Amino acid sequence: MGDIASPKSFAAKSAVISAYGRLSAYTFSLVTVAIFTAATLLFWVQPMFGKLVLPLLGGTPAVWTAALLFFQTALLLGYLYAHLLGTFLSFRAQIIVHTTLLLASAAMLPVGIPADTIPPQGSMPVFWLFGLFAATVGIPYTAIAATSPLLQRWFSFSNHVSATNPYQLYAASNVGSLIGLLGYPLLIEPLAGAALQTYLWSAGFVLLIVLISVSGLSLLSTATSSSSSVHPNSLTSATATPFERFRWVALAFVPSSLLLGVTTHITTDIAAMPLLWAVPLALYLVTFIIAFSPRPFLPRTILLKAEALSLAILAAMMWFDGSNAAGLAISLIAFFIVALARHSELVSTKPGVDQLTEFYLWMSAGGALGGIFNAILAPAVFDRITEYPLTLVAAGLTRILIVPASERFKLHAYDFILLGVAVAAAIALRLSHTNASDIPLAFVVVVITALALLVYHFQNKAWRFALGLAAMLILLHGKHDSNTVAEVRSFFGAYRIYEQPSTDHIILSHGTTIHGAQKMHETRPSPLTYYAAEGPLGQAIQALQPWKNSLHYGVVGMGAGASACFTREADRWTFFEIDPLVVSLAKDHGAFRYLKTCTPQARIVVGDARLSLGKEARGAFDVLIMDAFSSDSIPTHLMTREALALARSKLAPGGVILFNISNRYLKLEPVVANTARAAGLTGLSQLFHVNEAQARKLITSSHWIALSVDANTLARIAETGNWKPLQPNVKSTMWTDDYSSLLGVMSIK
Repeated sequence: MGDIASPKSFAAKSAVISAYGRLSAYTFSLVTVAIFTAATLLFWVQPMFGKLVLPLLGGTPAVWTAALLFFQTALLLGYLYAHLLGTFLSFRAQIIVHTTLLLASAAMLPVGIPADTIPPQGSMPVFWLFGLFAATVGIPYTAIAATSPLLQRWFSFSNHVSATNPYQLYAASNVGSLIGLLGYPLLIEPLAGAALQTYLWSAGFVLLIVLISVSGLSLLSTATSSSSSVHPNSLTSATATPFERFRWVALAFVPSSLLLGVTTHITTDIAAMPLLWAVPLALYLVTFIIAFSPRPFLPRTILLKAEALSLAILAAMMWFDGSNAAGLAISLIAFFIVALARHSELVSTKPGVDQLTEFYLWMSAGGALGGIFNAILAPAVFDRITEYPLTLVAAGLTRILIVPASERFKLHAYDFILLGVAVAAAIALRLSHTNASDIPLAFVVVVITALALLVYHFQNKAWRFALGLAAMLILLHGKHDSNTVAEVRSFFGAYRIYEQPSTDHIILSHGTTIHGAQKMHETRPSPLTYYAAEGPLGQAIQALQPWKNSLHYGVVGMGAGASACFTREADRWTFFEIDPLVVSLAKDHGAFRYLKTCTPQARIVVGDARLSLGKEARGAFDVLIMDAFSSDSIPTHLMTREALALARSKLAPGGVILFNISNRYLKLEPVVANTARAAGLTGLSQLFHVNEAQARKLITSSHWIALSVDANTLARIAETGNWKPLQPNVKSTMWTDDYSSLLGVMSIK
């Protein structure tokens, strides 16, 4: 009688079967929501965790770049883990192992920086950052990264009608990524502080564990087989060849590299606008959504025609001033079309689902290599943003991987003619030192337009098109500007020193942002641009000098060192500068003489200003000049309530903090007003406008704030110019180390 089920056990089994049946009816929806949630969490934690590190290491490009590289590496590791799991374990075992890993990762919640974390001393701590990321968020991030390929693989075991094509679920992953990317600066950051963000993200992680567990049970209940890793619902595809793997890597490399290249290009050379970096990344994710959707967006032939046209126009426009709306639009359109074409080709060459995880692994490897090329190799090798045109050439070359195999190796000697002519012309231009401005504009327009039309005409010949595009960009490299004195680059940016003969000035710029200028033939150079004697800084310093025979100045942000020439013999100066290359340009290069002439004995501290200020003695400075806020990548950690309290503690009795808040896109006065009040400081504000005569002398309009606890100090300053009392803004949220948001202070005209 033992083999006959009792009514109770039969009812229980029936209930379980019924529950599984109801669950399996929602399988596709469950898996889609789980993948969407995982991707949202991935793109939420990246900016959130990077922001958590800012108070320790400052708002430097090194922090964000290190974070980007870490998360790309962790994504690759997640895909590798998913591939190994799918290769060596049965379906049931994969679900058990991955769910266990997620539960173990939950023990690390909430993610955050330990309170006693102390960064290392010395040079840029990239490896320390990698270790910190790995120890705090590495395991949860890697586990989430593996979710999309794993769930797609598990879905392929089910008896769902779409099980033979789980790749369409990747679109849900990228929709989630897009929501996470745009939702963080637009919604999460403005409404929640860093601590609350970590708890909200942790709640999302717990929700993901539930979704994955329920999805796994649902898929297991409908699986054709759960005891092996063989895909019963797919036609077994042949093992990928080395060439196919290379093609996957190359097709993923180009959009990834171009993403970083176009971001650097438009935010440096077109518009240093806050949050503009998010636009290329959003377009990048949209191309994945379109490419992995069930139906093609455009036929390949039309897509390749559009790509050829956009690349030819972009290569032509790079000969002219592209720092305008048209240049921005063409750059983004060309990037979008190139990325869409490559990602669409990736989808068209995807293998059967038995090789799904391997496909994603090679694709992620290509993306990571693109990031490494742009973020690490390019700044070390090139003295300007050369990686961008190089990646455009790579885009042309990868057209060879898209055309039919019969056309792939059709290469003739005459295909190199245009390239050879361009190389010879570029060398000749360089050797002759012919200034681009000396060539008649009409001649340049005719030649470049003819070249662009010729290259576009080559669109059906992959090799010829690629070589023609390379010819246009190599010829561009031969373009010579005799006014350029030097172009140099560091981890923090690409700088250009150039002369302006018409006014006898030499200028230091980073893209479209000027960081200093000097009259070339003055014995003792006079401060210019934001730092002119007529401006707010000059007014304040001249008001304070009668107060003491010897003032100790602290300057955050060196630039060309213009403020140094306000010095008197007994004054002392300490400069805080994060980029050693800027120190070299201002002190050793020879183009600028402010430091050498006026303060040759100035003390220079290289490193993040907030960390460096923290090591200075209390009451060390009479005047503290904060000058690091004129570009889009402002160091927000220097404007928080805690930062102002630190700066106040470094002021001598009667001392003053002078903030340069000049900015094209951000209204920073309300931020400083609120944080200053919280730090016990009162202040004055002046928005200084120049006339035509001053503009010709390279004196620029500027916006400065003076802060002090001493009313007499502010009274002296108020008498020197059009200063107004600084009024806190109750409608503006105060910035703290826990909370800051650029969205509320943006002012795009």
